[in-house]
Amino acid sequence: MNSFFVGYTACWMLFCALAVAIALKERKSLAAEWPQYLRFLCVPWKLIVFVPAFLFVTFAGHFTDDETWDVVTGGVMSFLTFLTAPWAIGVIYQVRRGKRALYFIVIAVALCLFSTSWFYDFYLFLRDGHYTSRWLGNLMLSPFMYLMAALLWNLEAKGAWPTLSFLRPDWPEPPIDRRFAPLFIVALPLVASAGVALVCFVGWHR
Repeated sequence: MNSFFVGYTACWMLFCALAVAIALKERKSLAAEWPQYLRFLCVPWKLIVFVPAFLFVTFAGHFTDDETWDVVTGGVMSFLTFLTAPWAIGVIYQVRRGKRALYFIVIAVALCLFSTSWFYDFYLFLRDGHYTSRWLGNLMLSPFMYLMAALLWNLEAKGAWPTLSFLRPDWPEPPIDRRFAPLFIVALPLVASAGVALVCFVGWHR
C-alpha cells in the first residue's frame, strides 16, 4: 500500500479499537439490552423482508462488472447492516436526547463504517493483495443504504400510522404492534431508494 492507504487503514483500525474499548467499558449495559434487541430484530415482517434482500445482495454480484462484489462482500455487509444499523441510528438519537453518554456515538459510527466500508476494504485487501480502487465510491454510497436500512428496520405501527421504534422510551424492546400493512407506504420508498442506489451505480451484464 502507498502511504495514504497505510495511514488511512491505521486511522480506521484505531477508531475501531476505540469503539471496542468503549463497548467493553459499557459491556454490562450492552449485554443487558442485547436479548431485547435480538427480539426487536426478529419481528416476522423484518425477517421476511430481510431474507430476499440478503440473497439478492449476496449473489447478484455475479451479474455485474464490479469485481469487488462477491458472496463475501455482499453477504457479510448485508448481514452486518441488518444486525447493526437499527441499533446504531437508535443510539445516535438517544445520545442526542441525552439518554446515553456522548461516547456511544463512537460505537455507532464505527459499526456503520465497518459494516459499509472497512470490512469491505480489509477483505478485498486480503483477497487481492492491494487496496481496492473502488474504496471511495463504496464509502460514499454504502452508508446511504445503511441509513435507509436503519430507518426501515425501525419502522413500527402506532395505531393506523407508522412511527420509528427508537422514539419509544423503552427501545430496543420489540414493538407491541407487529403489523406490516400500516408501514408499507413508508417502507416502500426506503426500500426503493436503497435498491436504486445499489442497482444504478454498477454495470450489469446484458
